[in-house]
Amino acid sequence: MQRGARTVTLAAAAAFSLALARPVVAEPSPPAGIEGEVFTGPPVIPKGRTYSERIADQLTLLGDSIDSHVGALSLDTIKFKVDGRHRKAHVRLAGESRYLSLTIQSDVHFRQGAARVDASIDLRVAGRALRLELPDFEVLPRSYLGDRYVEVRVPIIRRTF
Repeated sequence: MQRGARTVTLAAAAAFSLALARPVVAEPSPPAGIEGEVFTGPPVIPKGRTYSERIADQLTLLGDSIDSHVGALSLDTIKFKVDGRHRKAHVRLAGESRYLSLTIQSDVHFRQGAARVDASIDLRVAGRALRLELPDFEVLPRSYLGDRYVEVRVPIIRRTF
């Protein structure tokens, strides 16, 4: 009996050594549902929106959210519309009573670290209307010796070349 047990052990050792000497390499199978296609390189990733476009879209959504909350709190006296892709905003403050109405509107265009503002004021008193167009001006954030302030640039004479 010992001889038979030794034979089985020798046969198992021989089979194991043959398996080590000539390993079987399994070919990878394609993922489920993609039978018969040939893989020839890395997958093609479709191009989507750029990072700056995603930020601009998020700014637009943030502006809409602020407008809905501020509009509800102010009973639609304040309107705030942001267009992140074009870097523009529209702000409107309006108040009205029986004999008096005041509306302040401004279009703000952000570019190169500055905000260019185009504003107008509409005033109605007892049926008479007055529209005041303010000159375009720029607003820039500044700092001096650690103190922060806002610089307002109002052009006196505007010339183009």
